[in-house]
Amino acid sequence: MEESVLWSAVVGVLLGLCYIVTSVFVVLLAQQSSRFVPIVLGGMVLRMFGFLVALVIIIQFPIFPFQIALLALTAAFLIVVLIGLFAELTWVIRRKV
Repeated sequence: MEESVLWSAVVGVLLGLCYIVTSVFVVLLAQQSSRFVPIVLGGMVLRMFGFLVALVIIIQFPIFPFQIALLALTAAFLIVVLIGLFAELTWVIRRKV
């Protein structure tokens, strides 16, 4: 495996983990409020927009000392986000009200 593919996957995993951490933070913040749905939906829109901007910046501008492997970055990001969203959904469903 090339070094750039490995580092691109690492960047994708780190972005995915940041996405999941911000998602859990928004849910915890919303649970303390009486406006749960607007906070969760607003946080989701802001989170998606922010990470879309981050992905575009990472892909379009050479800010890393290695060439970005787009497939490795995207696959790692999507795998981590999907696993995290499934875990978050399971956690929210099982949590007692």
